[in-house]
Amino acid sequence: MLPSSRSENLLKLCRSLVVLLLVAIIGAGSPADAQTRRKSTKTTTARKTATKQKTATRTLESVRKDKSTTEKKISETATKLNTNTKELQRQINRLNSLNGDIEANRNKVRDLRSHIDSLGTAINATADSIKILEDDLEAMRLAYAKALRKLQPHAASTGELSFIFSAKSFSEAYSRIRYLRRFSAWRERRAENIRRGIDRIAAQRARLTSLRHSQDQAYRKAEETQTTLSLQQAESEKMVTSLRKEDSALRAMLKEQKRKSAALDRELDRLIAAEQARIAREEAEKARREKEKNKTKGSSGSKGTTASDTGRSAKDVASANAPTRTAASTSASALTGSFEANKGRLLFPVAGSYKIVRRFGRQPHPTLRHVETENSGIDIEVSPGTQARSIFAGKVSAIFRQDGFNSIVMIRHGRYISIYANLSAVTVKQGDSVKAGQNIGTVFSDPDDSNRTTLHFEIRNERQKLNPSQWVR
Repeated sequence: MLPSSRSENLLKLCRSLVVLLLVAIIGAGSPADAQTRRKSTKTTTARKTATKQKTATRTLESVRKDKSTTEKKISETATKLNTNTKELQRQINRLNSLNGDIEANRNKVRDLRSHIDSLGTAINATADSIKILEDDLEAMRLAYAKALRKLQPHAASTGELSFIFSAKSFSEAYSRIRYLRRFSAWRERRAENIRRGIDRIAAQRARLTSLRHSQDQAYRKAEETQTTLSLQQAESEKMVTSLRKEDSALRAMLKEQKRKSAALDRELDRLIAAEQARIAREEAEKARREKEKNKTKGSSGSKGTTASDTGRSAKDVASANAPTRTAASTSASALTGSFEANKGRLLFPVAGSYKIVRRFGRQPHPTLRHVETENSGIDIEVSPGTQARSIFAGKVSAIFRQDGFNSIVMIRHGRYISIYANLSAVTVKQGDSVKAGQNIGTVFSDPDDSNRTTLHFEIRNERQKLNPSQWVR
């Protein structure tokens, strides 16, 4: 029993020693391993941090580069859109100008055809006149010849002296002398009538030749104009077809134009309303002063009414209606009376050649189907450097600038107002009195559209819009 127990105890002791030895070995190796592990961890962390910083740096540079590229693309896109919009506007302007030419040539063809018809009527009337004159001339010749033939036997047998002296009495001889004188005068008249008839026929034949020549020229002009008109219509249709492909851009441009036109209308309405209020206040104040003056005159009747008092009273009354009377008193000699009395005879707002490229009121859009545009006046295309002129005598009531219309001048003619928009330079100032035909400024020439020069012109009865084409000539 004892040896077995000792053996077991010895075995347990050996196991315990082995365990202690292993613990000592593990304890002796752990500091180095821990340091190694710490170093490895630090290295890994540093690598991760460097990688993150590098990644962050690359990402920032990439973002900056992408931003620069995007901004460049946006700028290029905006430039292209702006260029495209300007080009579309130029094409629309060219189309409007072309349509103005088409309208002018269409009117020219119509006028030429009317002229040709009138020439044809004149030719027929002249030919009939020549036929009547020729018949009259032939009748005169026959009558003259017949009268001469009746005289030939007597003339052959006796002379004028023998005819006179063969009379049985002095009274008969005197009668024969008078007869011979009347016959000679009749013969001269008949000969003169025949000569005049021949001259009239020659003049009518010359007129007939001239009329036929004019008719031939009118025919040629009509044919040339019709050919030009056909080419212009074909070009217009081609432009319309091309522009219709830019439907969305055209609609956006039309929307912007409407915005600018509406802004101009609002500003004009505001200015006119303010001016109406000012005039009403001035007239009320003048009426009040006139009333006070009348009361003063009534209370001091002993002083009487002097010529100077009458003059001041008349002046005050005239001032109460200054706009209307100013227009009448400063009228040009060619335009007498009031603004309204000269409807259809007022001066055109520009001198020289022109064409109306946009008419008054609602008009179909030149390219967009089922779309109409609204114009408060007319747009007149002229040559660069053209001056706008006052259509009637009046007073400059306002000068201002508006987006899309450059400088604008308003001239009041009583209750009527003429408006001249799209001026580059103005030669009058607010409050100036102007005469009919006086230059008020230079029409703007667009350098982005081959110096196209267009005047926007309106006429209003206070705030009511009128068709200028019915007022100017």
